[in-house]
Amino acid sequence: MKTLAAFSQPIDAHLLIARLEGMGIAAYARDENMVTLDWLASNAIGGVKVDVADEDYEKAREILAAPPSDESHE
Repeated sequence: MKTLAAFSQPIDAHLLIARLEGMGIAAYARDENMVTLDWLASNAIGGVKVDVADEDYEKAREILAAPPSDESHE
């Protein structure tokens, strides 16, 4: 597992996870419970991390770098 990104708020991590899973990449939130219990500790522990499998890391980086598409309006 590799860490793709880190966020200070759990909701931001879950938005990225939903985007990745929509593209077929399994992703997991790490340290979410710690940040939820004590949000002041978020900076100290590095926030909520989004992890992906090693083999999915490069594809996940490409998805993260690309702007989100809104296909619902097409």
